Amino acid sequence: MSVKIRLKRIGKKHRPIYHIVVADSRSPRNGKFIEKLGTYNPHTDPPSTVLKMQNSVSWLMKGAQPTNTVKSIFSKTGVLLNKHLLEGVKKGVFTNEEHQKRFHSWYKKYKI
Repeated sequence: MSVKIRLKRIGKKHRPIYHIVVADSRSPRNGKFIEKLGTYNPHTDPPSTVLKMQNSVSWLMKGAQPTNTVKSIFSKTGVLLNKHLLEGVKKGVFTNEEHQKRFHSWYKKYKI
């Protein structure tokens, strides 16, 4: 079973809002999903994203593949950086405290 992290369209005509969901790759776009990770609204300026960070990183560590759009959203919100740092902790390259320090320095630099 191949698991994807992708967008599920909801909302009105011409005003879509998306749920970021984990789903089997064989299920339809708006069909059955495993878990909802957050929402994405492209109509606000800047586009608003609400994510469950820990669950998103957990699914990525398990091997779920994000689509291109979700990968871009994860990159902008720091989910991919967090996953990368956790893999470094898992391999023993640096400690958990170093992971926290690096992530918080990135967060201060790129978030308002």
